[in-house]
Amino acid sequence: MNEVSRVDETIASADSEFPALFQLFGGYFHQDWREEHPSPASAIAAFAGEAPRDAIIAAGAEIDSLLGTGFNDEELARLLTEGFGGNYIPERDGLTVSKWLVEIRASLREAGSH
Repeated sequence: MNEVSRVDETIASADSEFPALFQLFGGYFHQDWREEHPSPASAIAAFAGEAPRDAIIAAGAEIDSLLGTGFNDEELARLLTEGFGGNYIPERDGLTVSKWLVEIRASLREAGSH
């Protein structure tokens, strides 16, 4: 039986299900993101500084939804790379994917409140 997993379904619909995160990760953590941003935090700050306030707020809400899916860190990592086109691996900096998403959400909420 060739059953499609829930994470595979989410990867396939990531652009429509999580459009703000698709823009954030695909646009600011693309293959050459380190040429534009010296750190992950600076990439997040660039998104927060360039995106409309509504998109910043939506990205934070989409992180809430994403964390509420029950996906483990391995599944979240697949979604970030395969679904959103992101090319950052938080584990290389000592963070789990879920911890990194929580940090991003806090940064976005701070930016969205101004």
